[in-house]
Amino acid sequence: MKYNFIYALCTLPLMAMGLASCNTESMEADVVSSEKLLAGTTLDVSGSASTGNVIPVEANCGWKVSSDVSWITITKPEAGLGNGSGNVVFDVVESMLSTEQTGHLTIKTDGGMPRIVTITQRAGNIWLRVTPSSLYYTYEGGNQSIQVVCNSAYSVTSSAEWLKVDDETSLTAEGDKTFTIHAEPNNNPEGMTAVITIADVDHKADIVTIPVEIGSKNPMLTLTAANDVPAVGGTVTFGVVSNFEWRATITQLQPQGDAQWATFNAGTMQCSGEPSGEPAPVVVTVMPNTSEAERVVTILAETQSTVGINKTQQLEIRQAAATAPVVYTPYAASVGMTEATLSFSATSSSFDITRCGIIYSTNSENVRSGTRIEGTINGENATATLPNLQPGTIYYATAYAISAVGEAYSEVMSFKTRLTPGRDSNPTP
Repeated sequence: MKYNFIYALCTLPLMAMGLASCNTESMEADVVSSEKLLAGTTLDVSGSASTGNVIPVEANCGWKVSSDVSWITITKPEAGLGNGSGNVVFDVVESMLSTEQTGHLTIKTDGGMPRIVTITQRAGNIWLRVTPSSLYYTYEGGNQSIQVVCNSAYSVTSSAEWLKVDDETSLTAEGDKTFTIHAEPNNNPEGMTAVITIADVDHKADIVTIPVEIGSKNPMLTLTAANDVPAVGGTVTFGVVSNFEWRATITQLQPQGDAQWATFNAGTMQCSGEPSGEPAPVVVTVMPNTSEAERVVTILAETQSTVGINKTQQLEIRQAAATAPVVYTPYAASVGMTEATLSFSATSSSFDITRCGIIYSTNSENVRSGTRIEGTINGENATATLPNLQPGTIYYATAYAISAVGEAYSEVMSFKTRLTPGRDSNPTP
């Protein structure tokens, strides 16, 4: 059988251990002295299952070994009974816990002082979380921090010599810690990239990689595209990537109008930001456009470098024109001698319809100057009842709908009121 000999923290003191009170008359003091074994000897094992873990024992008499936990099983010596120098061999069951656990192996003679070895098993359910997810440095380099949250031991490694983790390119740690990530100045004409890798020692959690970028002395500026804005307004976001501080200014609104209908999220016409290797979001708030013409916002961004020629870039954001409601020709749902109910539908793609109804007249040439009756809206459908009509008379009607854009009308229809009461409806002259 192939054994795993455990050396960390314990092998040397255990190899020199003698178990007292076997036969004190025949023992050499430098072999059996209890001071040879350090108090509080500990072993660290993985959260995974392991077999054949070995603790060497030196003795010149009989001894026994026992475990106080169920997840540690002693496989040798048989029945836990040894005689003279030999090995304690034990297996460890995989941990299902999210925290470490401890157990103890007690090695002793019948009347001697027990030697206790503490076995610490790392967590079986490993979590590893790191923030932030990326780092960016200007060409000067400098220090930034990452926070590692982990319930086990792990390694933190840099892929480049110019990037150090607590002054090292690789180190190991355990538990929740903050690390200083130091980047040396970049004297190259181009930016450089590297990676910080964090991995738990038991390889149970996903490896975390943090991309790191350091900019060059040459100013760089990139603006990501912004989506168009609907007529109802809202917010739109674009991104700024720069290796220097930058400033963005709304330079033009077309049409200008009487108010600043587009501003940055703070209600200003100018904003600024820090260097970043990832697009830094910039939010523009756009007021509703109730006109039937498109509007355009022009934004100029510029780097704020003191060591090179600043870069500028321009961006346009377009806002859609508003559309008036579409009103469909009404029809007579019922017609009596002095009253008629007309039904119609209306839709709007920009702004909600706030009011609608019927305009009617006996004059076909000037219907919109006739009498207005406000209707009842139910979704896109509406009805209106026209009162005080004259019997046997032809009327002309158009439906109307009002939104923030204005008022829209349907085509004109006509109906004729009855001369006498009856059940028939919807007569058409």
